[in-house]
Amino acid sequence: MQAISAARAVRTVQVMKYRALSVGAALAMAAGGLALLAAPASAADGPPVVGCTTGSSCMVELNYEVAYTGSSGGSNGVVITPPPCIGIPIGDAHTGSQAIISLYGNTAPVAQPSTEPPAATATGGSPSPTDTTSPTDTASPTDSPSPAASTSPASTTTATTTALILSDQQQQILSQARQLAGTNPIAPGEWYQISGNPYATTTAQQKCTNLPPYIWVAGNNGTLRVKGLNIPPETLAALAYSQLNTAQLATVTLNPTTTSDTNLPTFVDVALRPPATGILSVTAAGDPYVWATAATPDGEAATVWAWVTGLSINPGTTNATTFNDARCSTAHLSADGHTLMLGSRYTAAEMQQVGVGQQIDCGVTYTAPGTYALTASVTWSACWARGLATAGGPPANCKPVPGATGLAASTSPPHHVAVREIQSVNNG
Repeated sequence: MQAISAARAVRTVQVMKYRALSVGAALAMAAGGLALLAAPASAADGPPVVGCTTGSSCMVELNYEVAYTGSSGGSNGVVITPPPCIGIPIGDAHTGSQAIISLYGNTAPVAQPSTEPPAATATGGSPSPTDTTSPTDTASPTDSPSPAASTSPASTTTATTTALILSDQQQQILSQARQLAGTNPIAPGEWYQISGNPYATTTAQQKCTNLPPYIWVAGNNGTLRVKGLNIPPETLAALAYSQLNTAQLATVTLNPTTTSDTNLPTFVDVALRPPATGILSVTAAGDPYVWATAATPDGEAATVWAWVTGLSINPGTTNATTFNDARCSTAHLSADGHTLMLGSRYTAAEMQQVGVGQQIDCGVTYTAPGTYALTASVTWSACWARGLATAGGPPANCKPVPGATGLAASTSPPHHVAVREIQSVNNG
């Protein structure tokens, strides 16, 4: 199965107006998990954001009827099993209701076949009601009738009235359609016909037969709601993962702040920028993390946590030695106490004591003069657990996210470092 990278947010693609339903293990007669099914497509600069386990290139977004809390707005690659059912819109309270009334309310006479041949006239036609004349005496007994005059056993039709027999469920749908068709002003909402998802397996689509064939969605937002049909927690975890927005890095801070010298360490610090939506927190061990929860109205929820696993420094040249102790990727507060930082733990006084060629905890020593573009990056790992988010970071039962293709590293903007050669002075 091809892994799918997050080229663009799913909401930026043009989609067909379908609602897709994901079925839980215990299916009663109703649903709670909703989705949007898009036609096979690719983003302009890459493959679809979401892939299907069926191997097709369809994109499925199960964001209708799924509420997100915590970090959101990301577009992380994930493979999700396509939901088995879709809801196809057929019209509003008037047009959709009329379509259902035409289907379920049809009691017009139905043509029924009959094998009884009609009486033929001398010209081969059926006799009119007033035509009682017998054959003329001028006809010879030995004359054979012409083909046009011969009778045929071809079937004719008679009209009988056949009433459509509706189930209790269909009768309820018809009654609702008749009521909605007469609303003035028109009742806001839309009718949906429930059908199998063509991207799902044949076995999965069979679950759709337990759902009502037509569902009325009241209101202006067009959100399909069918009670009891649950999105599995594993799928909710994949959805939360796809939405997860990790923290980004601000411009790095260096010491010395202006010009660095060859063979003298330059200390590196970088600020973490919280996601636009969500909270940046720190575990008891000092690991920065974010979280996202996906939940359905029936109470099913899954939470994904992502935490920093390492900080790396790219000095912008091979003429350098980098230092990156484990403590560089744990958080500490900035000098003003307002910003979470990653990087060196040396105090300003300790930095002043470091000499030529000495090793430090987090930074770089340039060995040749020049101007270099230094960047810092942090890597992330993620896991999920059933239920809502809990304080303190990932719980002990946190598991790898199904279908996840890996979170992108967060990289700082380049910081241009001017490095000069150390000059020695000999007075002797």
